[in-house]
Amino acid sequence: MIDINMLYKNRFEKQLEKKNAIWKVLCKYFFQKFIDENSIVCDIAAGNCEFINNIKAKQKIAFDLNPDISLYAHSSVKTIHDSFFNMSKHLTCKIDIIFASNVLEHLDSKEAVTQAIQLCREFLTENGKLIILQPNIKFTGAAYWDFIDHKVALTDLSLEEAAKICGLKLKYKILRFLPYTTQSKIPKHPFFVWLYLKIPFAWHFMGQQSFLIFENSVS
Repeated sequence: MIDINMLYKNRFEKQLEKKNAIWKVLCKYFFQKFIDENSIVCDIAAGNCEFINNIKAKQKIAFDLNPDISLYAHSSVKTIHDSFFNMSKHLTCKIDIIFASNVLEHLDSKEAVTQAIQLCREFLTENGKLIILQPNIKFTGAAYWDFIDHKVALTDLSLEEAAKICGLKLKYKILRFLPYTTQSKIPKHPFFVWLYLKIPFAWHFMGQQSFLIFENSVS
């Protein structure tokens, strides 16, 4: 079994400050426009909490298997050191926004991906949203497998199909959005991140991750 704590320390520890600066810009100038500040937001694989720390919300919840999650989260975030598959053990309320960034590719199978999406739907409020930021193997090619913990190959269309099976409706999609990894040679200074967000034309050339929003709509 892979030691999650050691894996992520080796992969991200030297980048924490830079990654947080990137996500601060991403949250302020992109993700926040899809998230009402009065929402209850849950990040189901929070990692070093770059998203959940920087997004504005009424209540913030973070799941992660890394036992160090509480060290990274701000005091405003409720941290849960557990698999999000055990949400029923920890959550006593419905969630307005569930955020899943670079998590589904780590699951054991496509069946597990569908189960994860179904579980998210069960905990969403009516008209609640599942927001997915996902490496798309259409655009990454073989580099998708450069990370030892990637197990499931996914595209935007396979995610759409799984979400439809689970009863979620696609409300918004950017096929090519962010570069594949923060370890790329693309400039990471906050100004260049901000500039990148302002030039969607560049996404068509540099974006290897898809951005999808699914809604728990009863209509």
